[in-house]
Amino acid sequence: MALILITGMPGVGKTTIVRNLGLELRKRAIAFDGFYTEELRSGSGERIGFDIITFDGQKAPLARVSDSTKSAPARNRVGKYTVCVPEFESVALPALSTRTANLLILDEIGKMEMKSKSFENRLQEITDSVGRGELFFVATIPLKATLDIVERLKRSKNAQLFHVTQTNRNQIHGDILEATVRMIGKKS
Repeated sequence: MALILITGMPGVGKTTIVRNLGLELRKRAIAFDGFYTEELRSGSGERIGFDIITFDGQKAPLARVSDSTKSAPARNRVGKYTVCVPEFESVALPALSTRTANLLILDEIGKMEMKSKSFENRLQEITDSVGRGELFFVATIPLKATLDIVERLKRSKNAQLFHVTQTNRNQIHGDILEATVRMIGKKS
């Protein structure tokens, strides 16, 4: 196994699991690259966008609520959000370059991220490297969205899928951590 996929409904805790996985791997001195997403909320609590944050602390906007949907190109919109493609790429692509390790952690592979052709191309390279056994990969994926790259990853013979639910989310973190450590321990 060289691939761990984490799925579940929005808001179930996938990002929290990924952030905690990163913290735990750092405690164990296990090198990895990647990023996670974070919701942005207004003072009144309304979700107004998303940022990506690398595990080494770099941050960039992923998407923001469109003030005027006419001002943003339709190709960069997902629902009420406009994807900030150049800003996203400036942080996401270097974070997925395997600068320090042969383990990548990515939260998430979704419709917003796929608005970047460069990101999509990098995911294809990652998928190919995982298939050849050159790279280990942990990623969150949407439960219901049908994206070609996600479907390809799910069909991989090297994939282990974890489905996070409200009832298992506290316990499944340990299972994912154990599976990740076991996965990277196979190739040394």
